Amino acid sequence: MLMNKMYTLRLQKKSISPQNSIRVGIILLYPFKKLFRECNTTQNPCVSLRLTSLPLVTLGGVSRREGNKMGLLSILRKLKSTPDQEVRILLLGLDNGGKTTLLKQLASEDISHITPTQGFNIKSVQSQGFKLNVWDIGGQRKIRPYWRNYFENTDVLIYVIDSADRKRFEETGQELAELLDEEKLSGVPVLIFANKQDLLTAAPASEIAEGLNLHTIRDRMWQIQSCSALTGEGIQEGMNWVCKSVNSKKK
Repeated sequence: MLMNKMYTLRLQKKSISPQNSIRVGIILLYPFKKLFRECNTTQNPCVSLRLTSLPLVTLGGVSRREGNKMGLLSILRKLKSTPDQEVRILLLGLDNGGKTTLLKQLASEDISHITPTQGFNIKSVQSQGFKLNVWDIGGQRKIRPYWRNYFENTDVLIYVIDSADRKRFEETGQELAELLDEEKLSGVPVLIFANKQDLLTAAPASEIAEGLNLHTIRDRMWQIQSCSALTGEGIQEGMNWVCKSVNSKKK
């Protein structure tokens, strides 16, 4: 159990150049634990910190008092966290496939009222150190020709299939094949969500993979994931693969 003893940190403003501004942290000292909470002082720079029970430490090369050899400045610098890497994800598929429901599940939003996407939706989701910017584009036939306007700078393609709508498997397969042939999507990892697995009439992911000849894909990483956008089952597993594929591309 943590004791409630805490040492406060007071910031004293001085007139200095922006070059002397640093990123510092609020330090909570406990008998066996140190917790650091980062705060950004770049816009309101200060050069001196005083801990109530520690000697005065002046940052920016002005002065140091004897006894402060704990390396506070080096500790604070190590605490500087790198911002989340942004990843641009294109979410495509035929209309009524469940793309918007899936996107709302990712964003932990209410899915009780979903309307067909006439244009596009954009959501940002934090996952495993990534900021996933997901572009959900409408899947109606009249909108599909405009998909290519969103291909630029795509890091991962997510293609959603209604696993229960077997009559449209051929149509969805053709659309996916055309996407994989697009030059601007060349080499882009693709995740296929076999959605609506909560329905008894849904085809299993293995059957869909065979019907779409996914095993013939050689120019990129790919994965098919069973899921239900309604219940949320399988979505996190798919997004874990997305993050792993992005990490693999970075290496």
